[in-house]
Amino acid sequence: MQLLPLPACDRTEVPRPREQISAAAPALAHPIPNPIQIQPRRGHLHLHAMSFGRRFIYLVVDGGCNRRRASFAFHVHRINASRFFCPEQEADVTVRDLPRPSMKFHAPSPETDFTLLGGDMVLAADHKGRATIYDPVSNAVRAAPALAQPKSLPAVSVSVGHHTLYVLDPLRSHDRCFESLVYNKPRADHDWHWESLPPPPYKPTSHGFVRSYAVVGDAPAVAIIWVSTNDGATYSFDTARREWGKQGDWALPFRGLAQYVPDYNLWFALNDAGRLCAFDLAAATSSSSPRPRNVWPQEVKPPKGWRSLTSFLVYLGSGRFCVARFFWKEVEIPGGYDMEKETKTQAVFTGVEVQPFGKAGRGLRIVKHTSECYRLDDVLQQWVL
Repeated sequence: MQLLPLPACDRTEVPRPREQISAAAPALAHPIPNPIQIQPRRGHLHLHAMSFGRRFIYLVVDGGCNRRRASFAFHVHRINASRFFCPEQEADVTVRDLPRPSMKFHAPSPETDFTLLGGDMVLAADHKGRATIYDPVSNAVRAAPALAQPKSLPAVSVSVGHHTLYVLDPLRSHDRCFESLVYNKPRADHDWHWESLPPPPYKPTSHGFVRSYAVVGDAPAVAIIWVSTNDGATYSFDTARREWGKQGDWALPFRGLAQYVPDYNLWFALNDAGRLCAFDLAAATSSSSPRPRNVWPQEVKPPKGWRSLTSFLVYLGSGRFCVARFFWKEVEIPGGYDMEKETKTQAVFTGVEVQPFGKAGRGLRIVKHTSECYRLDDVLQQWVL
């Protein structure tokens, strides 16, 4: 992977005022050559006009400890997704500076979590379950109701529609380990509020028990959340009936959240090797797990000496994704003793697009667009929302 200077393509972002919020208060205030063709799909495929369903991607990074304030800083960077789909594409990766933070949070503990809420808001929750909602459209923050029980990190969170967020503790299965944040219920205040849900039927261990999850269903009213555990089983939660069940003694063959793309009636996720895959979860049975329909090569090849840290997949709408990969890179410390080295974090964001391919457009291929590299230096925690 060769790092290039900024091209001539205009990716100007509208500057936004920098704001801060303290958490000390009660409320934590890709075209690629030789594309891969898959086997034809059965049935007619109806495609919608290609346009962005989401305009922005949110990168949250820790800003270290502020000893004077006795708090931990977290910076929210609002990145325009169109920059990863610039018409003037580069074959390699462009080094870029991150946009200035649109918001800074100060929390009393590094055990703070962030998730996307309502499509374009950010929910932050600290180690005591106190929460704050940041609305970047209005550039405002507001207190949110506290969780009934703080969740272990990283919590499992999935949105169903724009008015319900489900949050599951990945390490516990007792009462109040599973909650939903709901808006616009028949209440006098017409506000966000938490509802406790039945705990899952499995018994977690102390080491990251939930490995993968997805939302299956045609509409929010009939959505079912699938959760795979590290013991090789998959469970389901019916959001309408509020009941748990077991899908089978098999695990979903990917890591983290699978993103549903209605254009192709498939789910997309990163597998254990970090490669983008497509799955038909609806084809799974109680005795057989879903198998990948497609497995594509990694969209970027890191330079020698870069070690993979973690990866995120963000669905932008109409078959377009942003793949965010984080790496560790060792660099020599100037003036250090005996070739002393330190570790720096590098983030590579790449726009990729799923397109029909082959006879009658029944196959699929991945088209790689623009890649950008951000140097994050001493960042230890990161979220891509």
